[in-house]
Amino acid sequence: MIAYQADWILCGTQPPIPNGFLLVDRDRIATVGRSEVPQGVERLAYPGCAIAPGFVNAHAHLELTLFHDLFHGLAFPDWIRLLTRLKYEKCSREAFRASARLGVAEMLRGGVTTVGEVMDIPTGWEAMLEFGLQGVAYQEVFGPAEDAAPQALRGLREKVENYRKHETSTQRVGLSPHAPFSVSPALYERVRDFARRDGLRMTAHIAESADETLFVRDGDGPFADAHRKRGIKVVPRACSPVAYLDRMGLLGPDMLLVHAVETDDEDHALIQARGAFVVYCPKSNAYLGHRIAPVAAMRSRGIPVALGTDSLASNDGFDMFAEMRMVVEQQQLRCEDALSMATIEGARALGLEMELGSLEAGKRADFSVITLQDSRRDPLEEMVLRSTLADIRKTFLGGREVNVEMEELRKEVARLQVQP
Repeated sequence: MIAYQADWILCGTQPPIPNGFLLVDRDRIATVGRSEVPQGVERLAYPGCAIAPGFVNAHAHLELTLFHDLFHGLAFPDWIRLLTRLKYEKCSREAFRASARLGVAEMLRGGVTTVGEVMDIPTGWEAMLEFGLQGVAYQEVFGPAEDAAPQALRGLREKVENYRKHETSTQRVGLSPHAPFSVSPALYERVRDFARRDGLRMTAHIAESADETLFVRDGDGPFADAHRKRGIKVVPRACSPVAYLDRMGLLGPDMLLVHAVETDDEDHALIQARGAFVVYCPKSNAYLGHRIAPVAAMRSRGIPVALGTDSLASNDGFDMFAEMRMVVEQQQLRCEDALSMATIEGARALGLEMELGSLEAGKRADFSVITLQDSRRDPLEEMVLRSTLADIRKTFLGGREVNVEMEELRKEVARLQVQP
């Protein structure tokens, strides 16, 4: 056993512990201590630091890491079109593999130990398994045409059945019917039935933009125009995107709603009643010119809201400190609320809260050591409002310090980089 001592222990589910210790036995937390370390136990002290739970980045796309800094100033539909063209016309599987591996390494370097990964191809899942990043890898599925649903589901089943052979209790596979403008009602229903039959968690991009709302509610706007050009029938649903998902029977405690920007009180009442989760990506939404999600209103109803970065096609890094600061500033939340969203609420959103997301006896020893600018002050404010990625001193996965050679991974991605 090893006792990790610091000026502060930030458990995530209780007030900060001054001058405490984290006692780790192999890959598990044995004790979160407030007094003296037991005799005969090895000690590692980190003065001027806080020990905190590993961050839970509840929404990301690791395979898109190589698109960092390529897209700027595009309207959302144009951003999607360019991203799709580059993915399918310019990128090899080798490039996506290097991209996902670098993405995982960047997350671990930034104190992220758990992720909600949404993937088109399995390179994100493979990288999670290789480096030990915990979380749920949701396999995306697309198919806006009704007659394409049976084939799309067959492909989805084949992929997921293969991935599940490598699952652990904290590395799981889920399903991601992408969005209302890319998934037909028939495919939504088939994915729903597959998920519920096999006990798979789901996530979906929903209520992300005004254009999406226009498409769902009125059958109008750029997404509707794109469908008509492809000969795909467009049907106005006369409701919000969240209400549309509810009509499809997709809202429930197994569903993680990504973004939920364009939502109102009626949507929140539905989300609350169905026990669904939300993940908010403030920096990505700002990058794409979307509005600010009503996170404070959702939280006031008791809706669990997690934090995510989204992909580096719409963000400048996997920086959970920056996400926490932005949500505090936007929503006037307390620092402890932001830390909860970046840790235990993310674990709950992924269905992994019994094993991850806080520093408690019996949970996995996934944590980080963070240098505080002034450890004499409120450690939550110091960490949330002032810490940067450079302040992550060490990251531990299952009680083992993470050591990843970043330079070679960056060189490999640079070699395979694509241009718009």
